[in-house]
Amino acid sequence: MKILIVGAGVIGSIYGYLLSQSGNDLTHYVRSGKKQNFVNGLPIRLLDGRKKNPRDEDVVYHLNVTEEFNENAPYDLIIVSVRHYQLKSVLPLLKENAGDTDILFFNGIWGGLEQVDAYLPRSQYLWGFPVAGGGFCDGRLDAAVLDEIRLGEMNGQITPRLERISQLFTQAGLKVDSRPNIQHWLWVHFAINCGIIGAAFKAGGAKELLNSISNLRLGILAGREALGVCEALGVDTHSFEDARSFYMAAIPGAVAVWWMMKTNAPARKIMERHSAVDELQIMYYDLLQSARQLNISMRVYESFKPFVDHPKIKI
Repeated sequence: MKILIVGAGVIGSIYGYLLSQSGNDLTHYVRSGKKQNFVNGLPIRLLDGRKKNPRDEDVVYHLNVTEEFNENAPYDLIIVSVRHYQLKSVLPLLKENAGDTDILFFNGIWGGLEQVDAYLPRSQYLWGFPVAGGGFCDGRLDAAVLDEIRLGEMNGQITPRLERISQLFTQAGLKVDSRPNIQHWLWVHFAINCGIIGAAFKAGGAKELLNSISNLRLGILAGREALGVCEALGVDTHSFEDARSFYMAAIPGAVAVWWMMKTNAPARKIMERHSAVDELQIMYYDLLQSARQLNISMRVYESFKPFVDHPKIKI
């Protein structure tokens, strides 16, 4: 498949590498002047959760890069992975240049789809969520990826497009969890992440959080409060397996998260290598603003605010 990935950030580079390894023709669109940064490829230290016994491996992703993007280019799929608050900035670019090519938004979202629908017909796009992450350091991407992704049409249907894109990721060694209501799943995932993010700010970092049952307990309680926002938006949060630990008694829930992160090295690395503190702060406040608009009490969640405003260390 001939694929254009908008950008060459953490997620775009990880999955660009994986999809290129399974025989696809990948091109990354970057801003003017950035192409020269990839002349010698992108070094990646990857902890690959697709493997039975994952360990860090050093590879070089010789990515194909272009600074041109127009509707005359013959792509089968465009993949867009941006921080949720950056989505609005990329939509005019897609409207002008994507033509009628299918678009996979491959990131979280909080709020409705009105901003997307103002630029693109819903028949042109679907949504997915990567299970990967990392950060750049001295020109190298230090990253991890798990063996699964989430994917779904916005109308919940199983379409030929969904099957085609699912096969694309399956051929790259990834399990595809197709969601009948991908937007509700994205909201639930965002909410529980925000609870954990707040607790990580209070703990002083991801490592400090993951090594402390007491700090994780606060994350469980805050995540449970955050799920209340999803419920107010009409989501049946109890139907999502991802939320199960957050509805347990707080200590057992914290132990469950602690054990999962202790035994799943790629998942732990994804959290520990996330270095975009500004993104985490914005996520925290986006959910808090929604809670206030809905008059939902967030006692534990709001207690993290001083630590979010003045982070002690990078997370």
